[in-house]
Amino acid sequence: MTYTKKAFLSLLCLVLVLMTATPAVTHAATTINDVPTNNGKYKAISWAVDNDLLSLNSANNFLPDEQITDRELVVMFAKLDKNFALTYNDSVAYNFYSDFYLPFNGTYTTANRSKAVTRGQFARIYAAFKGLDLDEPQAVQYLYTNDISTGSTGKKTFADFNPSTKLTRGDIAEFLYRSVQNGNFAVLGLKRAASGRDNDKITLPSGFMGSNNAEFEVPKDNSNDFTGPEYVNNALQSIDVEKPDLIANDQDSTLITVSLKACNGDPIPDDKSYTFRVTSSYGAKIVDTSGEAVRNVQSDGSTVSAIVIAPKLTKSVRDTITFELINNTDPGMKCLVGEKLNAHVRYLPQPEMRIDYQVYDPANKDDENGNVTPPYPKYEKLPEFFTQNIVNVHWIDPEEKLFSIGQQTNVTSTTGNVENKYLQYGGSDKNYPALGYENAILQFENYNISVWLFETIIQKRLKDSINDKIEIMYMISDDGRPIYRIQGIDDAIASQVENINPVGAIIQLMSYMPDEKHLTLEHYDSVMKIYAILTNLSNYDRTVLLKYQGGKLLGQVEAYKKRVEALKESADAASRPSGKDRYTKVMVTLVRPGGEIITDYQGTVKIKFDGVEKTASFVTNTSDYLNNTGSPGTAVAYFDSVIYGKSKAEATLVNKIDPRYATILKDLQDKTITKEIFTNPYFSKNSCSLATEVAYVVDYSSSMKASDQTNYRGKKMMEVINQIKAKNNVVIETNTKATVLGEGSTDNVLKKDLYKASKERGATDIFAGIDLALSKFSNDSKTSKSIIVVSDGKTSKSKMTKVLNDAKNKGVKIYTVSMGKKSQVNDAILMQLADETGGTYYHANDNLQLHQVFQKIIDSILCKTSSSSCGNPENLFEEATVTLRKGNITMNARIDGNCSNVAKVNVRFPSLSGDVQFELNKRSDSVYMLTKTVQTMQDFKVNNEIEFVAYDKDGKIIATKTVTITN
Repeated sequence: MTYTKKAFLSLLCLVLVLMTATPAVTHAATTINDVPTNNGKYKAISWAVDNDLLSLNSANNFLPDEQITDRELVVMFAKLDKNFALTYNDSVAYNFYSDFYLPFNGTYTTANRSKAVTRGQFARIYAAFKGLDLDEPQAVQYLYTNDISTGSTGKKTFADFNPSTKLTRGDIAEFLYRSVQNGNFAVLGLKRAASGRDNDKITLPSGFMGSNNAEFEVPKDNSNDFTGPEYVNNALQSIDVEKPDLIANDQDSTLITVSLKACNGDPIPDDKSYTFRVTSSYGAKIVDTSGEAVRNVQSDGSTVSAIVIAPKLTKSVRDTITFELINNTDPGMKCLVGEKLNAHVRYLPQPEMRIDYQVYDPANKDDENGNVTPPYPKYEKLPEFFTQNIVNVHWIDPEEKLFSIGQQTNVTSTTGNVENKYLQYGGSDKNYPALGYENAILQFENYNISVWLFETIIQKRLKDSINDKIEIMYMISDDGRPIYRIQGIDDAIASQVENINPVGAIIQLMSYMPDEKHLTLEHYDSVMKIYAILTNLSNYDRTVLLKYQGGKLLGQVEAYKKRVEALKESADAASRPSGKDRYTKVMVTLVRPGGEIITDYQGTVKIKFDGVEKTASFVTNTSDYLNNTGSPGTAVAYFDSVIYGKSKAEATLVNKIDPRYATILKDLQDKTITKEIFTNPYFSKNSCSLATEVAYVVDYSSSMKASDQTNYRGKKMMEVINQIKAKNNVVIETNTKATVLGEGSTDNVLKKDLYKASKERGATDIFAGIDLALSKFSNDSKTSKSIIVVSDGKTSKSKMTKVLNDAKNKGVKIYTVSMGKKSQVNDAILMQLADETGGTYYHANDNLQLHQVFQKIIDSILCKTSSSSCGNPENLFEEATVTLRKGNITMNARIDGNCSNVAKVNVRFPSLSGDVQFELNKRSDSVYMLTKTVQTMQDFKVNNEIEFVAYDKDGKIIATKTVTITN
């Protein structure tokens, strides 16, 4: 009897196990009207309905061709997942699967949850669910090999799967039914964001991608890396990656540019702008030209671009950078909504010998002469579950840079339960430790303040509080950083300054500052933040401040600024080597693959600059006077010379590499590293003076990222303002709209930040900027009037006729300047603007040429002279190459198109019988070319230096450029 019971129980357990392991394949409880029983998908659809994955409508129709949304898919996975024990709520499911890095589109973007999923996206999600990080082709092949799909025709190719087609209710029923049949449906997931790291585990059959080449991992070009419906390919013109391979060091960067048309194939007007979300599948930083992290970027007409910073890594990784149109209201761009435009970059760890430099010259005190830049700002952790609203501060620790904050909020537990409670970071619950604030955005009212001011105000208010806590506002910035804003100007102050916020803020903040005699470098940032508020006051606000205490405070702010600047200058002087009045400081640092600096290297490096060689040891005590931290392991050499403009520094490790680092630094053995150096030149002393009014219109549309990633145009234009010293200045930033940044006397406008804070965004309308500038000129006929425009010329022309007529009627000369690659410039508009108003158009290939162009414009305005638009003759050759291919030697030269005095271009070769010159054939106004067979040049010393020579019509040499032959 006992044996019989045991056998029966064993049989019962076996039945139960089989019931849980095998899908219940039964007919639906009710008839499915629109799916006949002889339909190939009927069994799977019936199973999906019975298992409450999908439901019928009121007419008992299943609607198999309707699309599946991201939200529906995540809930289906949760209902089948043996490891999911929470409620079947989409938010809970997204939160659960985010820990497994399943690539659902709606995990972090709520708007994507209602969007349809493509079949290719499902393949990637399913592979990640099973523990494999695959790109779409490999994920589709994984479905084939596991009998989840057979393709649409049975060919089992990538195209046969229709990866860009939307996933339907019939599709998902069949895929999930087969998956459950194949075994246990339980999440394995990934350990980091999906980026195709497991692609090498899946072999693509020959012809899988439509040819006999099964290689997919590395894209062959960057022209158009998007596979999708034809209507999307009509809109997407190209995807260009400036540098596809980056050093994985948290510094190397690349610009990615996507070129578009409207969905019907029409060009997008230059004054149109759309917003795109840019994401990295590997979590790399997306930044603007100032280095600040961003989530969204704006297009400029037909192009949208983003800058990607490679992360620190110790292994090679392939990343996908995705551009996705968001917040679209234009029907003409509807085809791109929900579509992902992908570019690929690779991050490669490698050893580095970094060269940095600083220049000191008392005759030209330019703080930015050097390339030693601060690291990208760290992000403080956001308080999870907090809403953007009032929070309480309980305590603050200035030593540790931590504080305790709390808020009444909804907290979701690990089981998915939501509880409304008071959550305090830095309180009794150890699961919620105190938060950092040092790298958050700190504000008083809506003005940025220093860490010292933030701490001082919080401490004082806590001390005065009767309940040991105070209130501040918590928000999140566009780039995902926490904002902590202290609010409340004293009533006594506000009533005396007409409740004008910036004036009250200055007075309140100054009340926390020590006496002038007690100022130290610790207060430098605080004083400069207060001064920034002062410089942006309107004329009326400034008048109100002058009335407060008889203007005493205004003078006090100015005095505080001079004091801390003097302290900083003294500290700078103390850090300089004795006996050197001016110098170029070259610093060399060794970096292991992955971006970590080597701090204990035993050895020396040979550093060469301006023909002088010095040997320096890698030291461990380099310090920075401001915060007592520095760059341990840096070799430093000082050189007496300062070269303004372009120069270079070279570094070579001396002797054998330190044995401890022989393996990881082996690629640096006997290798010379060269660093291009640019020292900002200063303008020559004005040879003329003139009463003049000048407007400065600088293009900060998104397309200017490609022309000037360091904002040199803004920095240099401020120097031009100071050099001309016009009677009346009008400083304008233009993109989608024009904005006046400052106007009035030179001294007054230079007190403002002007272009220092300008960032590229939106579309281009330079005529809006010029039109605004024309409206700001006086009616004084005795003053000369000019406008200097810097732009790439990609702009709407709707206002061009009006602007030209107004400028000519008012006698205003317009000088136009473009910069960067000539192929990225619409010079026709810029030329017409200059030609029709008596100005001049210039193009600058680089920063040095921009300085030279501005020098010419300064001379033209102040001396009332005209000059050729040809830049410095030393830079006449924009390109000069000699290449050897297939038995032919091709000589090619591209000259500055503004230089009309070039009559011919020759190439001079050294030969056994003396120098020989060939005259190149003129192919266009700026291109010269000639091809010769190798046989005709057998006695030439083609491996030596080869010289390009430009002549004018009288046979005089205008410019030369020396190159070597390339293959």
